[in-house]
Amino acid sequence: MKGVKIILLIVYLLVLGVFLVINQMTPTPSASSGNGNPALLLAWVILPLLYFSVLLWIRILRRYSINTFFSLGWLFVIIIHQIIAFSYQKREINEYRQVIKNTLFKRYGNVDEEYVRTITKVLSIHVNNQYFNLNTYFMFVTFSILVAIVCILRIKKKEKI
Repeated sequence: MKGVKIILLIVYLLVLGVFLVINQMTPTPSASSGNGNPALLLAWVILPLLYFSVLLWIRILRRYSINTFFSLGWLFVIIIHQIIAFSYQKREINEYRQVIKNTLFKRYGNVDEEYVRTITKVLSIHVNNQYFNLNTYFMFVTFSILVAIVCILRIKKKEKI
């Protein structure tokens, strides 16, 4: 079991590394973004790592036979965490849009709202730091635990039938 925990730690360190590298690929608000978002090539690595981390959590949780009441309690806590973290992230992106607007106004004397909306869309390089930061990393970690707990509860339900 110690080996599974070490592998899980390594997986989370790899994910953290991916998050930090993508975060650093964000240009400054007044810089040109070039041709697309190269971070998207690196971001795909996160999906298999999510799957693998869920499998490792399932193995750990099954080993310790966590009871249903405890599992439901953790689900509640994780869902609350996800809601708070998501709300925080939404507020942060709105503040970041304002930073971009202020930078553009200082540089050019006016702000094109459509341009700001365009460069702050989901796949834009200008918002890598908004989607890949410590908050979203911890959202990733707790989401993997949430999925594992749901899988464990389903397995327990099937075993009772």
